Amino acid sequence: MERYTKALESLLHPSVWSCLVWSVCSISMILLNKIILTTFSFQFNMVLLFYQNAICVVLLLFAREMGFISFENLEKEKVKAWIPLNFLFVLMLATGTFSLKMLSVPMVTVFKNSNNVVITILDFLVYRNRVSKGVAGTLCIMLIAAILAARNDLEFDVVGYMWTFFNCACTAAFVLYMPKAMAVTKLSSMGKVYYNNVISIPLIILLDLFMFHDFLNFFRSDLSEISIELQLVLFLSGIAGFALSASSFQCMHYTSPTTYSLIGSLNKIPLTLIGVWLFATKVTSNGLVYISLSLIAGVVFAYTKSKDRERKKSLSNATDRSKEDTKDPTEVMLLERGEEARIRSNSLPSSLVRSRSKSVH
Repeated sequence: MERYTKALESLLHPSVWSCLVWSVCSISMILLNKIILTTFSFQFNMVLLFYQNAICVVLLLFAREMGFISFENLEKEKVKAWIPLNFLFVLMLATGTFSLKMLSVPMVTVFKNSNNVVITILDFLVYRNRVSKGVAGTLCIMLIAAILAARNDLEFDVVGYMWTFFNCACTAAFVLYMPKAMAVTKLSSMGKVYYNNVISIPLIILLDLFMFHDFLNFFRSDLSEISIELQLVLFLSGIAGFALSASSFQCMHYTSPTTYSLIGSLNKIPLTLIGVWLFATKVTSNGLVYISLSLIAGVVFAYTKSKDRERKKSLSNATDRSKEDTKDPTEVMLLERGEEARIRSNSLPSSLVRSRSKSVH
């Protein structure tokens, strides 16, 4: 009996349920958006983003009012520093919805993996962060698998792939600019979610006025045609967006970076399977092999890069401790070079993996 009690306590541990909730919300968010955009043929992507962000803001304020969470209020200087990042956030969300609308869920998932290739290349060019041979190898496999999967895509859409490439670029820019914005604003985890969603609302409207005109077309359409079912799915997508933001930070809080990265990669496997089944996606046998290869490489990539981060942290701590015991400047210089040589000669040298927030997907 005691054995079963301990097992139950383990299952009820915050680290378990936070990861479970984050996984469910992450998968649900993409599937709900796909249902809205394709099954219900909702044509107003920017209206969808506005609605989901507004729902998230309302729920954030309600949760803070009830005392469940806390976060900073809007401050002029912090808003100014956060706007460039938020502009990239809006572009990332917008291009992501257009990509999801035109491509199948498996192909969207494959190219979400390929974002890692773009991010790693730009991370090296901008911050000079190197990666290990293991990480580089998995990135090559993901890129090759994505190209081959696209060649075998029976639902190939040129415009959809163009939006996907734009989305990869916007996602990479968002991820790489985030450390700068975070360093300036020093916002809490939920503060980042609040700033992202609040500031994105006027930016979505401005972007739509200059490019898409979704709001104008939406109000010109027959709003009575919006069914109760669509309204329900829209509302659920807003709830899922809020839950995704909250649970992701809980998951990061209670687990290690390795666990968080692995869960993010493993999420793509059930997402792909459910997407194929739910939307009756036609996949060739070769396409299935390449999609599977990309997903497996994504899991290996997350694990390898997280281990690299841990190794770099331990080596850095060892170097700092040795420096404290070393008074001769020449010895300090030799020590630094020795640690650098150890990192570069190691089969799995370190590469910085920063913790990321979404609202996104």
